[in-house]
Amino acid sequence: MLNRMVFLALVGLWLCWGTSFPAMRVMVRTLPSLSASGAAFLAAGLVLLALRPTALRGVNFRQFGTAAAIGVCLLGAQGTVALAERTTFAGTAALVVAALPLWVTMLNAVLGERPARAGVLRVLVGFTGVALLTGTQANAWTFVVAAAGFVWAAGTVLTVRTTHLPGPWATTTVQLLSGGTVLLVAGAATGELAELPQPTPVSWLALGYLALVDSLAGFGLYTWLLRTTSAALVSTYAYVVPILACLISVLFMKEPPRPILLAGAVLIVISVATEVSARKPRTHTANTRT
Repeated sequence: MLNRMVFLALVGLWLCWGTSFPAMRVMVRTLPSLSASGAAFLAAGLVLLALRPTALRGVNFRQFGTAAAIGVCLLGAQGTVALAERTTFAGTAALVVAALPLWVTMLNAVLGERPARAGVLRVLVGFTGVALLTGTQANAWTFVVAAAGFVWAAGTVLTVRTTHLPGPWATTTVQLLSGGTVLLVAGAATGELAELPQPTPVSWLALGYLALVDSLAGFGLYTWLLRTTSAALVSTYAYVVPILACLISVLFMKEPPRPILLAGAVLIVISVATEVSARKPRTHTANTRT
């Protein structure tokens, strides 16, 4: 029987990350996508550093560089998704990103970890669902979301395969600080702040929500769960979060439900659920969103 605290933490993680995609869409209505995302991550990283000032003590240059590179991949990808959500529905973006475990399988295959026939079939079914979803909003930004999922997967594979990472708190702090800084620099370089529209209070609230709930609470729950229960159980977020994000977007943000969207969602969720269930437990688990 599932421990009550583990169950509550798991549900909390689903809610934190399931609401992040709609929150990003609200944020980017009147705030610059890259800069606002970077500010949220940087603020969360500074809070973690303030809560544990000694977290980075003893972290060597190689460990710092590895954690920073992974942070740029993961959070850079999330910032790119926020940028795409200016024109892409939050539910569609969440479901396209849900193909992450399938990208991981493909990257592992390139690196020599050949999947079984059933694994190849799951990848084909999942990406058929992605193709259906990208067809529901035929614009370049939907494909940008898919590319962001690939970058996210690259950061995930690097996390799992590397042995040069500090402890979970230090790694998360470095990732938030590095990813947030890079997004802020990217926002300034692309001129986001040159023609800043008048931000609405709702967009500011969404920014604060992403900093506190998506970054701080989400990462905290994820780290605690990885230390408390199995990685296979924690990985269930990979197919719960996108469905939750899609439901919130349709019910509360009036995004149009479409039969083809449902078909694509079903294909992705089935393939991802079976992929996550089929994975062998690893002794080394990532302490970042994978």
